[in-house]
Amino acid sequence: MRGTSRLEHCPNCDGVELKNYMRIMPGEDVEVFVECAACGSFVARYTLKMYTSEKPYESYLRLMLQRPMVTGSQTQQAQSEFAETLMAHYKAVKQGVEEQEDGRAIEEILANRRD
Repeated sequence: MRGTSRLEHCPNCDGVELKNYMRIMPGEDVEVFVECAACGSFVARYTLKMYTSEKPYESYLRLMLQRPMVTGSQTQQAQSEFAETLMAHYKAVKQGVEEQEDGRAIEEILANRRD
């Protein structure tokens, strides 16, 4: 099955303008609570296992602090591949939403995915 893409929608008003509130507790995964910016409804809660910002180089370096690398050139090559893959996935998901957004609820998507 080919992957699909979707925007997160408010279950109350179907809006896509959302706010993220983060709960940060020592020793726990960061929790993100999503609220609709239009109507104020609770939309979703999820946890972060890995976070990548708009600065993929810095995000990659934080990730690499957890893993030993052999040489600087290997690290540079891996970082470049990480950034390229990140941007390719970002562009593909945006294009997927524009072409045909997956209308299923997130719970249904997660329940039916194949790992």
